[in-house]
Amino acid sequence: MLSSPTGQVFHHCTQDQAIDTFYTWSNSEQWNPSRKGYEHEVHHNIDPKGFIYSTVESSPSDNNQVEEQGQKGKEKETKKQGPDPAKNEIVCIVSAIRYGEDQGWIGHYIASSKFRGRGYGLATFNKALDHLNHETRASIGLDGVMAQLENYRKSGFTQSAWLNERRNGSVTELVEKKERELAERISHNKVEGLVLLSDPNVDLEQLPGIEVKYCGMKRPQFVKKWVQFHANHPEENRVGVAFLSSDPTSTDPVTGKPLVLGYACVRPATSSYRVGPLYASSGEIAKILLVKLAVEVLQAEKQHPLGIPMVFDVDMPDKNPAAVELFNGLGWKNTFPCMRMWKGKVPEHDVNGVFGVTSLEVG
Repeated sequence: MLSSPTGQVFHHCTQDQAIDTFYTWSNSEQWNPSRKGYEHEVHHNIDPKGFIYSTVESSPSDNNQVEEQGQKGKEKETKKQGPDPAKNEIVCIVSAIRYGEDQGWIGHYIASSKFRGRGYGLATFNKALDHLNHETRASIGLDGVMAQLENYRKSGFTQSAWLNERRNGSVTELVEKKERELAERISHNKVEGLVLLSDPNVDLEQLPGIEVKYCGMKRPQFVKKWVQFHANHPEENRVGVAFLSSDPTSTDPVTGKPLVLGYACVRPATSSYRVGPLYASSGEIAKILLVKLAVEVLQAEKQHPLGIPMVFDVDMPDKNPAAVELFNGLGWKNTFPCMRMWKGKVPEHDVNGVFGVTSLEVG
């Protein structure tokens, strides 16, 4: 546990707390990050101390009575119960995930409306930067809502990579009307090279390199766990797909498996399905992957109905003209813009391969 001289206390979440608290708070802000917060298991496994919340004691007489969360013998109790609501009140949450030695990501930054304007939020944000060792880390990123851009710039996030546009569209309409012919070909397995990520022909070792190439994120362990999270849980209607090269001379020099020309994942959230990432070497491949996800989700919903609205949300960069053309052609509107910002160096990237980022919350 960490403390500040103002009486505000900072805590590192256990995995259970991260799943519960961060999911609840994100949905209270209508961020629609996921269903039940399960994806936080992936994030927490990458950086167990990367989920931070701060509290202030609700009674002024208790301001100096702070309990050490990590005390021996109390870890099990803390994991089950979290902070005692009779003594403490959460004022702010934030995630700060370390990716390797030189990158980090800030997300889930929410301050309680009850406590805003008192400096608690900024103090929690600065604690997240401290966790990332921001003075020595080459690149720290975040996706900032438009109303807070100036505040992020004051905190050192002076570089911008692109503007994310959340494109939103009907899954059913995509399959049954707008791309019906393609969807029928996909349903009958008539698109060569299009497979599920669980297919043995998919070389998972290629996927981290694809992310480095297209968006500059160096996080191989995260990518592998994120793919496993989507590809191995059909009962949760999570899906991962890939497009493989059909050229027999176009193979990985180490494994001999086909080159991956694109891949995509989708997961159910609260008010829609969230697509991310959607990486592809061309707009045509991106469209095929998107429609494949839609076909799979519609089928999954029939087998395991979750009651999630049949809508896709895709956060795409405005600087990729092929992505703009794809979603404009589908008639999917921009419902939520935010800026991808960096403190320090903007990682080298080829935005033309990014048709949907992995997640605004984790980069």
